[in-house]
Amino acid sequence: MKAIQAYRYALDLTPAQERAALAHAGAARVAHNWALARVAAVMNQRAAERTYGVADADLTPAIGWSLPALRKAWNAPKDEAAPWWRECSKEAFNTGLDALARALKNWSDSRTGKRAGRPVGFPRFKSRRRSVPSVRFTTGPIRVEPDRKHVVLPRLGRLKLHGFGELRRQLAYKTQWNGGRLIVADRWYPSSKTCSGCGAVKTKLALSERTYTCTTCGMVLDRDLNAARNLAALATGVDTAGSGPVTGRGADRKTRPGGQVATKRQPGTAIADQTGTVPPQGRTTDHVLARAH
Repeated sequence: MKAIQAYRYALDLTPAQERAALAHAGAARVAHNWALARVAAVMNQRAAERTYGVADADLTPAIGWSLPALRKAWNAPKDEAAPWWRECSKEAFNTGLDALARALKNWSDSRTGKRAGRPVGFPRFKSRRRSVPSVRFTTGPIRVEPDRKHVVLPRLGRLKLHGFGELRRQLAYKTQWNGGRLIVADRWYPSSKTCSGCGAVKTKLALSERTYTCTTCGMVLDRDLNAARNLAALATGVDTAGSGPVTGRGADRKTRPGGQVATKRQPGTAIADQTGTVPPQGRTTDHVLARAH
């Protein structure tokens, strides 16, 4: 059996790139709505002609509902329907036409009983305000750059992928908006290596070890759950301590070799409505906790 693996990325677009992406999504919507209007007009015309007694052979020619048929129907008048079409990738228009082809097939199969489940209605026009902007690329230069931080798409070029810094930035201002507080654990805070039961800290913990076993108190717990409890306790300690120091477990640098040890430290505090760093050492952080009041 052949398996296809997919990846989902969030993009960090510049204003110019965002305008280009939205233009492509708009092009998809335009093609979809144009083709839908054309299909509906022909269907209504043929239905009206039948009421006049026109023979089937003399009816207005029907438009095929497949993607190739819709693409052929679109290509003929596109200079008039969308004189700016050269500014966008052909994949943008293909996105809208493909969506319509699928929707028409689902509607037809639902009416004839070929499709199970709830009845499917006739396709609707896509609204500029209410529909989610989207575009799909299936051909052309599509790749993830070797640095794993950029992706290349046709006509849009080299786009930057979102990183952890963006997540932290959004958490910071959203917790502030909601009257909360963002507490950031120090980069070297050993949330995974620390026993959430007794506070003993392992000097080494391989990433493959998914179960945390404490050789001091004997506690056995899922690795991620153990780390989550340590981070939750850290946030609770800072929250209940107000502006004064609190007692917490952890490390202010990489854990030194030499066996499992139990350590204690005084984490820093976070000021309300601001980003707090725990402990006070100013190192890069990679644990983020948000508390809402």
